[in-house]
Amino acid sequence: MKGFLSPKSVAIIGASADATKLGGMLLKNMIDAGFKGGLYPVNPKGGEIQGIKTYTSVTEIGKPVDLAVIAVKNTLVAKEMDNLGKAGIKCASILSAGFREESHEGAELEKELLKAAKRNGVRILGPNCFGNMNIKDGVNVTFTHIVPPVGNIAILSQSGALGSSILEWAKSTKLGNSKFVTFGNKSDVDEGDLIPYLSEDPDTKVIGLYCEGITNGAKLVAAVENMPVKKPIVVFKSGKTAAGSAAASSHTGSLAGSDSVNDVIFNKLNMHRASDADELFDALSVFSTCSLMKKDGIAIITNAGGLGVMSADATYEAPFIQAAKLAQSTIDEIKSALPNVAGLTNPIDIRGDAKAEHFRSAILAVIKDPSVGGLVIMGSPLDTADLEAIANIIVELRDDIPIPTTCCFAGGEKCDRANAILREGKIPCYPTPDRAVRALSILRKYTVGKDAKHDAMTVPSIPGGGRAASKKILEGAEAEGRKSLTEAEGKQIFAAYGISVPGEATVKSADDAVRECNRIGYPVVMKILSPDIAHKTDVGGVVVGVKTPEAAKEAFDRIMASCKAAKPDARLDGVSIQQMVFGQEVILSMIRDAQFGPVVSFGLGGIYVEILGEISQAHVPMSEQQLDRMISSTKAYKLLSGARGLPLADVEAVKDMIRRIVLVSVENPEIHELEINPVIVGKKGEGCWAVDALCTLVK
Repeated sequence: MKGFLSPKSVAIIGASADATKLGGMLLKNMIDAGFKGGLYPVNPKGGEIQGIKTYTSVTEIGKPVDLAVIAVKNTLVAKEMDNLGKAGIKCASILSAGFREESHEGAELEKELLKAAKRNGVRILGPNCFGNMNIKDGVNVTFTHIVPPVGNIAILSQSGALGSSILEWAKSTKLGNSKFVTFGNKSDVDEGDLIPYLSEDPDTKVIGLYCEGITNGAKLVAAVENMPVKKPIVVFKSGKTAAGSAAASSHTGSLAGSDSVNDVIFNKLNMHRASDADELFDALSVFSTCSLMKKDGIAIITNAGGLGVMSADATYEAPFIQAAKLAQSTIDEIKSALPNVAGLTNPIDIRGDAKAEHFRSAILAVIKDPSVGGLVIMGSPLDTADLEAIANIIVELRDDIPIPTTCCFAGGEKCDRANAILREGKIPCYPTPDRAVRALSILRKYTVGKDAKHDAMTVPSIPGGGRAASKKILEGAEAEGRKSLTEAEGKQIFAAYGISVPGEATVKSADDAVRECNRIGYPVVMKILSPDIAHKTDVGGVVVGVKTPEAAKEAFDRIMASCKAAKPDARLDGVSIQQMVFGQEVILSMIRDAQFGPVVSFGLGGIYVEILGEISQAHVPMSEQQLDRMISSTKAYKLLSGARGLPLADVEAVKDMIRRIVLVSVENPEIHELEINPVIVGKKGEGCWAVDALCTLVK
């Protein structure tokens, strides 16, 4: 990846003397950037372009070239791969458009391009990309003249348009960039290729991602988990609604559309997902300028009571920080230095007429407080406030403040002048109190995640293994052309993996129903058995609490009649009779995401999963800590833990069942979705049971 990010020599294929054309713009931008390496324009006419010797083909250059930048007609790009192969060039950034983003014919051209690139051992960015930059090394092979100062933020963007917005932001805030790369159609090189390189890049402190689609989820996960040097990553993933509309047959599958899976992955990898462009910029700013936040308490200093109240509200709502309870010694020091202070609790209101030196005294007092891990400084543009002097003092104290600090000078022109001083001094400043507070919460969240333990999940012992039994069942369904298993088949797989199910039987007549109910013992649940009916209650396919032989006979007849009427084309294999077990209801499921693989969900079961829509998820493989967090973060856990006088439930049995479902998902790639709704959880020590089984197969 060094050839893309830090090239020492660059060939521009399609170079032009006309700076309004793409090839001319690229050459001019490289000249203007002050590139000191070898710069080789390529144009069939040869000669000289923009004062630089020009070659008719890259094969004529005769010198090593790290990066080829291609800006020629789409139909010519694939042919250039052969020239790159002959010249020994291994990296190509393709700005040419007209590929799969445009038409079916373009998609075919892109396939041809990829084949040619692979044949010649060439890695490509794009096609249809915006280009890339390395400001420090004078590399600008984009078609924008917006070049930020050298900074420590690396940007990887699928969109050139948003990429240019980020460049403009980095320039206006003075934060700058270290590296800037766009992917365009992302046909080859993607985030998973570049993150390992950037993690070891000494010029990069934080990585920002903008992506519309993730092409290789497994590669991204591996790249982040195995970063040689752990660095914060902020991601802005768009396309939420389109991704979330993916069809799924299970309740939790519908609730957990693929965009929810993105959230699960980003949380697992300790990547911060920004909800909008403002949050992307805010997070990049705080990571760029601040150290990690080792404590969750923040102190707030302000010259305006209203700003203090707003920041206090924001702190209360922020998930990873809280208002620090200041030590009495801190309060005494502030009171001694500022006898007229309006508020000595946190927020500290040093009054609207506070001088710049008053801010200095308050800052020096709170940064020594043992409960303070972060600081927010706010100023209002009152006539009595010299915000520029206050900003200068904050910048002057920057190296003496040992904790992350954000600022908010809320207003217009007067505040803009003060904010310019802060930005020049690399102090993160925000237009509103809530954003200044949120930035510290984001920083604290990353710090906590970075230090979190991840012990490998305990794999249950399955005597004889479960794969052989499940494979036979799955192959049988496939041979019949089915895309789902019956409930009985699903439970057979559960049993093979040691998952407890209630006593049960399958019957095909009312008389058989009476006999089996007498054997199992009353009360029982009776349910239709059909590969064509996923949600049995919707068609009258379930009768609960059958307590007598007469009721068993009547229930069988009613179930069969109701299902025939509701689903006349469904195959009805009989009725499943199940022992009734008692306890609290939860839901447990697995869905195999197309990009990231198995994701397990847990939450309140029965009808509540649809009414409340409250589930927690974890990606497989998961650690023991992630398993604990998935369970404990739900309302279901509060009920299982004895809320409102309920008996303690067998949470450990639930964890064991989840571990076994994880094993099922890993060993049986044929399974797309698996849902148990409900899982009945008995009292502590009693265990839990899979009362239902919905299982669909990979299409």
